[in-house]
Parts: sequence; C-alpha cells; structure tokens
Amino acid sequence: MKHRIEDSILTTHLEHEYGIPIERIRFIPMGDSAYSYRVDCANGERRYLKLFDSANGRQLRSIERLRQYLPATWHMHHRGLFRYLTYPFPNRNGQFATRFHGITAVLFNFIDGETLADAYPFSEAIVARIAAAAAAIHRLAPLIDKTSLVSETYDLSFETELKTCLTALETTAVFANPILSDLQASLLPKLAQIRGLMTLLHRLRDAAVADPKAHVLCHGDMWGGNLIRNDNDLYVVDWESMLLAPPEFDFIGYMGEEFGVFLTAYERQLGRAVTVNPDLLRFYAYRHHLRNLTNWLMNLLYRNTEDAQNANDLEMILHHCMDRWDSVEFKVGAVEELLRHR
Repeated sequence: MKHRIEDSILTTHLEHEYGIPIERIRFIPMGDSAYSYRVDCANGERRYLKLFDSANGRQLRSIERLRQYLPATWHMHHRGLFRYLTYPFPNRNGQFATRFHGITAVLFNFIDGETLADAYPFSEAIVARIAAAAAAIHRLAPLIDKTSLVSETYDLSFETELKTCLTALETTAVFANPILSDLQASLLPKLAQIRGLMTLLHRLRDAAVADPKAHVLCHGDMWGGNLIRNDNDLYVVDWESMLLAPPEFDFIGYMGEEFGVFLTAYERQLGRAVTVNPDLLRFYAYRHHLRNLTNWLMNLLYRNTEDAQNANDLEMILHHCMDRWDSVEFKVGAVEELLRHR
C-alpha cells in the first residue's frame, strides 16, 4: 500500500534536496522493506525513489542498513568496478539519504527493463548469466572500500520477534479479523516444525561460526525480482542485504537441478574451482524463510493497518514461505549428489 505522505510534499522536498525539477511521481506497489516510486524529471530523466518509514520496525532496520550499502554501491559504480547495478545519488549536502516528515528517502538511478520475478523457471542461459554476475560481484572484495560493510555473523536475532508472534497465535482464543483467523488456523499446526527448524538453525550456525571459510562480497538476495533484464544486459538491484560472507549466501536461490549449470558458469567467470558447503546452504535457506516468516507475522499482528496489506502478507506466508520449507532438504540433497560426482 502507498505511504500516507502526499506526492506534492515528496516533490517539494526532492526538488529542494536534489536540485531536480520533477514532472510526476508514480507509486510502484511492490516490495516489503520500503515504499517504491518512479520519479519522472522535467528534463526527461528518471529516478527510482525508495521511502522508509521510521515508525515501521522492519523499515527502521532497513534505514540502519543504508549507511552500509549505499556508499559501497556508489563507489562500485563511480570506480567502474561493476556497471550493472543500482546506485544512490547524493543530495545537496553530499548525503545519500534524506530525512523529512518521519521518513527517509533515497534516490537511485532508474533502470529500464523487466524484472525476472515472473520468469521462473529460469532457462539454463539465464541461470548461467546470474552465476556469472554473482562471481563478478564476489571478486570485488579486495577492490572495494569495506569501511562501511559488515561481515556475516550468522545472525538469528529475529528469533525473539518470531517467538512473540507464535505466542500471540497460541494464546489468542479468537481473532476478530478473519485474515488473522486464517493465519492462526494455518500456523498453529506448523508450530512444532517451526521450532524444530529454529533448533536446526542454531546447530548450523555453530558449525558456520567455526568454519574459517573466506568471505567475499555478496549481494545477498539474487532472486528474480532483484534482477532486471535490459536488452542483453542483466542488472542487479536492491543491495540492502549486501554483506561480506561465504559465497553460499548468493547460491541459495539456485539449489536443486539447476545448480550444476550455476556452479559451472560461476567457476568459469571466477577462473577457478570452488568448494561448496551444503550445511551453509541449509543455514541460509532456512534462515531466509524463517526471517521472512517473522517479518510477515510482525506485519500482520502488529504493523499493518490495511486489510489489503494483511491479505497480501498472508498470501506471502502461505505460498511464498511455508510451502517451500519441505523442499530445502531435497534441493540441498541434489547439490550434495552433484558435488559427489564432480
């Protein structure tokens, strides 16, 4: 749902802070970590605008990450290290983020084209191109200014909020909102599985912390919605999850039958063979799903004010989260089988 701030107020602040005459602002109803807008400038140029609401706990964490990845992506672009990405524009004070009316605004370059969100299942050619892009990003760690970047700590701090949400579902007899009633009916039979997965995550985390595997520069969320195809070019957008981490962090979206194609193309671009840790794939896959589950539960139980947003977030839990848990072991098993026969 669109943020409550009026477009005219947005226009006034953006024109003042960035010195650009704006013809029109269009809301883009996609994403859950920020509000997205297309900004059409009077000179024919376009920008991509992200708004973060400080009153939203999920978006507040996104605001805190801005200082980590915005300087890095700006330097990647301006030093010519990686061309195919979104990067921020500084405002009149040289800052990459602008704050007003309880929101934080970031202005990015606008990339024409279409995302690969609806292109699944990917062809082998697309999988190979994504793998090559991942390898090109991973090679940048020695070249980039890492001052603002953080290293992987295998964080599981979302568990506190997850426990709060599960307790609310268990202890509330009846929800007045029918969407929340449907949520309760769907989640209660899954509580034992969710808690079992968190126990597994802690075990996998302990093993990952003890693993001295070298960290590379990872994008952290290379799914189709963060990839834009423009003619023959493939752009990588939304760098919020950028991290210095094991390369498996960027592998999890390509586990399963396509992993052989992905790994071959990745090694070809990298110029050497790599080792893959299946337990790191397990950790990242399960953490991804349970962290997303926590975010949508927090939205439904504590943040959302619109039934349309509630309906969307319940749909995400049912058909883009819960339905994928059982496939993780199958996909990791396919990777293990591939690695045994390489």
